[in-house]
Amino acid sequence: MPVPLAAPETRELRSARYRTMGSCVLVATFVLFFEPLHAALGPFALPMLAAAATYSIVQSWLWIKAKNAADDAWLYRESGDVA
Repeated sequence: MPVPLAAPETRELRSARYRTMGSCVLVATFVLFFEPLHAALGPFALPMLAAAATYSIVQSWLWIKAKNAADDAWLYRESGDVA
């Protein structure tokens, strides 16, 4: 995701960004191929889609929260004013 970072990207932020992108790709794949998955998995297809969407939402929220905290810490590192 091409979201600008004020702070240098740490290994943890990079892995969280990759997990967020991967979860979005997973949800898109589930949506795109839902009919074949439903035919193959039957009633388990919809709960799997819901689980993937929930994981994507939670992971995205955690990444944005960590990114904003890192940006604030970086931007306010000299002033001592951490929001």
